[in-house]
Amino acid sequence: MKKTTLSTILLILTIVFGSNDSVYSQEMLYEVPMPQQVQASSQIVEGKVISKASLWDNAQMNIYTVNTVEVYRVFKGQSFVDTIEVITPGGTVNDNYEVVTPSLGLNVGDVGVFMLQGNNTSISNGTTRPKYKAYSSIQGFYKYDLASNTAYNPYYTVENITGSFYNLLQSLTNGAPVVIEDFDADEVFANRNVGGSASITFFTPTTVNGGVRDLLTINGFGFGVSGTVGFRDANFGGSQFYDALSSQIVSWTDTQIVVEVPSRAGTGNIRVQPVTGGTATSIDDLEVFYSQINPSNGSFDFPSQHVDDNGVGGYTWQMHTDFNNNAAANASFLRAFDTWVCTTGVNWEIGSVTTVDVIAADGINVIRFDNGGEMPAGTLGINTSRFGACGSASPGGLDVFVNELDIVFNDTTNWEFGPSPASGGQIDFETVAVHELGHAHQLAHIIDPGAIMHFAIGPNQTNRVLSDSDLGGANDVMVRNINNAVCGENVMTYSACSSLSVDDNFLAENISIFPNPAKDVLNILSNTSIQLENATIYDVRGRKVLSQDLSTSTFNTINVEQLNSGVYFIQLNAENATTSKKFIVN
Repeated sequence: MKKTTLSTILLILTIVFGSNDSVYSQEMLYEVPMPQQVQASSQIVEGKVISKASLWDNAQMNIYTVNTVEVYRVFKGQSFVDTIEVITPGGTVNDNYEVVTPSLGLNVGDVGVFMLQGNNTSISNGTTRPKYKAYSSIQGFYKYDLASNTAYNPYYTVENITGSFYNLLQSLTNGAPVVIEDFDADEVFANRNVGGSASITFFTPTTVNGGVRDLLTINGFGFGVSGTVGFRDANFGGSQFYDALSSQIVSWTDTQIVVEVPSRAGTGNIRVQPVTGGTATSIDDLEVFYSQINPSNGSFDFPSQHVDDNGVGGYTWQMHTDFNNNAAANASFLRAFDTWVCTTGVNWEIGSVTTVDVIAADGINVIRFDNGGEMPAGTLGINTSRFGACGSASPGGLDVFVNELDIVFNDTTNWEFGPSPASGGQIDFETVAVHELGHAHQLAHIIDPGAIMHFAIGPNQTNRVLSDSDLGGANDVMVRNINNAVCGENVMTYSACSSLSVDDNFLAENISIFPNPAKDVLNILSNTSIQLENATIYDVRGRKVLSQDLSTSTFNTINVEQLNSGVYFIQLNAENATTSKKFIVN
């Protein structure tokens, strides 16, 4: 066994944890160092997720996922069980979907070390296995990347699992782990990289969007007949890879792979791992411009949209009494709220104050502070999106729509409520609120320091202005919101704050564009009662690329032959109304 000295352990601790000056908040979290995690955890195990199932809690308030974990080693706590259950928030039960951001999301096959506490959620799933929750949420799972022999959470990446990472854990738990089942990460790493000579030569396009079924074509050789495609994980800042679902692999040959870009994909290089062995990573980076939240049933991911939930075109939010009475927080949140409502036109309004002080499937879109230790350690804010679904001809066989939204903020954070910028180590509340409302708008994380939906924010950082990528992703959602009626629900209409007329919905319903995808020309046909004035075409970055007068006819043709292949938005303007539609140029 390799000898580990005290100086070696101290060096590892210094490299991994750094100094307090380097602490920053990530994915609306703040750092919980590993020593604190070890001390607070009652059970620390190395294991593998072997199955998962979602169910309602006993009070029918929230959906949770029960992840069954096969235990390999116990670093702390009881060592007489070979399987445990880790309870994580969110999941899918029948046609009910719940996505909690941020939260720990596990997949079958995930291997790593779990920092655990006793589960305090009342769940009855018919098993007697011990139930736990991850201490500090997403930070409490150190996932193994067995292709690169690293362990990581959102803050730390430690190379050499059985060496440096084990030594680090043992230095904090003051002893060697109890081995429950033989598992050798070194052996898996060695076998993973034996055989195969796969190589990525190029991919197209070089800029994509996540969670909207954009297709990426990867060219090269040695891919074999199947395997996995990994994208830099935006939830982890791109430090590791996130694999696309098997249903997102459109085609696979030895020289070419076509894959849908998943919701968690972030900017960075891509990785192909053929089942025959070996690993290929691209030299160039893929840019993920924006990404959208996808509810998932484990087999398929589904783009979602808003509907007319309140009968007047959108959704009504309600502040809990304590939040409403905090004048500074109230004003800061309303500024963040208007940033989305008055820029993208998402139809949200603030309703009456509520005494409801829980996050639950109760039909109330609540805005509140947490109570006591309700939120996981290290969490600044949480958005919960709930979805309904119905069968359709869409990929995966479902259409999915938002039916409730809840936001909770940590009440002990050193907040700067503004309007002054954050300073003195404070976290800017309005920045966090704009970010969490971005999740409510159904935007996922990206890796772009200038964007609201960037995965990280730090003390003394203030970012309250929507970037081109934020607008691009939100406008794409809005195109679905106002044009696609799903599951018998009425479509959302534009918010009055966006300076758009109440006739916008009529305009959207009585204009058609075709063909879509377009190659040479895009035709625009409007109802004879509508007199269009002009059209403006924007690319996915929000840049204007083309404009044309439409005032002479109800049938117009725009030449798009000069546009590059990709996704575009066309804004159509009449005297008292505006609508936008998405189209593709091949």
